[in-house]
Amino acid sequence: MLRTFKRDLSSLEPLFEFAGDFARTHRLDDTIVFAMNLAIEELFTNMVKYGGGDDRVSVGLDVRDGDLVIELVHAGAIAFDPVATATVDVTRPLDERRPGGMGLHLVKCVMDDFRYEHRNGDARIIVTKHLGPRNEGA
Repeated sequence: MLRTFKRDLSSLEPLFEFAGDFARTHRLDDTIVFAMNLAIEELFTNMVKYGGGDDRVSVGLDVRDGDLVIELVHAGAIAFDPVATATVDVTRPLDERRPGGMGLHLVKCVMDDFRYEHRNGDARIIVTKHLGPRNEGA
């Protein structure tokens, strides 16, 4: 499923409705839905706040090869690789931490794969969550 949303925080509600419809159609369990919603909210919000460029963001949701695949594309966006952000040291006291980065840290924690590319002026973020156990090496 693919849908385009206005790059504005007011789009979060229709974006969650879109994700909810997808989750019901694919019978995703609550743990997967939580991870999906967290990733969508954080990544979309970052595109709204920091992306520049076009006033639209395309969001694609798919189930491929036993994985939930979420893809956000923002045309004309400023290049910024969220995958390369520094790891948040959650063991440090709050007053010793730099502000920012916690949302991306959480996305990295709940998703199994996180990729970014910036090509021809478009920022593309693809996050993947395994829907079931993996049979590695089989």
